[in-house]
Amino acid sequence: MPVTRAELIHEMAAALERADASARVLGARARAARAGAGPAAAFSALASVGPGGLVPPVGTGGALAARHLEHAALAAAAAGPVLPDDVVEALGHAAAEARLQSGGANALDPRGVARAVRREVAAVRGLAAHSMPRDAVWQTMRIGTFLPRAAWMTALLLACVRVAAADPESSGAVWHAAALVAGAHAGEPPVGDEVLPRLLTDETIPVTVAYSVEEVTGALFALSRQGSAAAATLALARATAAHLGSPSTLTALATDAEPLLEGILDAIGALAASAVPVPRGGDTDTGVAV
Repeated sequence: MPVTRAELIHEMAAALERADASARVLGARARAARAGAGPAAAFSALASVGPGGLVPPVGTGGALAARHLEHAALAAAAAGPVLPDDVVEALGHAAAEARLQSGGANALDPRGVARAVRREVAAVRGLAAHSMPRDAVWQTMRIGTFLPRAAWMTALLLACVRVAAADPESSGAVWHAAALVAGAHAGEPPVGDEVLPRLLTDETIPVTVAYSVEEVTGALFALSRQGSAAAATLALARATAAHLGSPSTLTALATDAEPLLEGILDAIGALAASAVPVPRGGDTDTGVAV
C-alpha cells in the first residue's frame, strides 16, 4: 500500500523528536559524569530496564541521533511540495552535520555531539515555525513531535521508578539523572521526590508528559475544526490530559507510581493508535513505539 503524505509528515516530525531525545540523553549523560559516579551509573541502570533506544548504550547516542535525522530528511524529501523547500533542505543539512559530528574523533566529545544535534533540530523547527501556515500539515507535525515526547518521557519515568524500587539507595541518583535529561544543571541536584510529579504533570515545561499531551490535544482540536480528526480521538486526548491534571494522579504517585505510569503509557499508546497515520516501513528503532 502506498505511504500517504500525512504518514510522511508525521514520521518526519517523530524522527526529528527521536533525534532530539537521543541528544538530550547524550548531553545529560555527559553532564552526569561531572556530577558524580551516582548519576552517571544511573544511566546504565536505566538503559537496562527501559525499552530499546530509551537510553542508548555509551558510544551510540550520536550515531542513533544521526540515523533519526537521516530518516527525518528522507521522509521530508518524499513528502513533496507540502513542505517548504527551505525546511527540506535544512533537514538534509542537519542529517549531514549529525553524521559528521557523530563519526571519527568528534564522537569522543558526546557533549559536543549533543549540542550539534540539538542545534540542528532547533534550526529546522525554527525555520518551519516561521515559514509554514498553521494548516493540517502543521498540526500533523505537532502530533508527530509531542506524542512521541509524551511516550518517551513516560517510559523514562517508569524506568526511573523501577530502578529506584529495585535499589532504593540509588533513588536520588536516578531522579537526578532524569532531571538532567529534562534540562537541569549538573551542579543543581533536584529533590528526588519532586522530579517525578513535575516531569509528569507540570504543564509549563515543554519536555513534560502533561505539556506534550496538551500540545497533542490542541493539534487534534485544530484538525477537528477542519474535519480531519475524529471526535473520539479528541475526546481521548482530553481525557488523558484531564487524568494527568487530576489530584488523584498526584496522590497515586506516592504509593502506586508504577501501575499509574503503565496506565498513562497505555493511554498514550491508545491515543497514538487513534490519531497517528500508521507508517508502512521505515525506521523502527524508535526507543518507544508510538
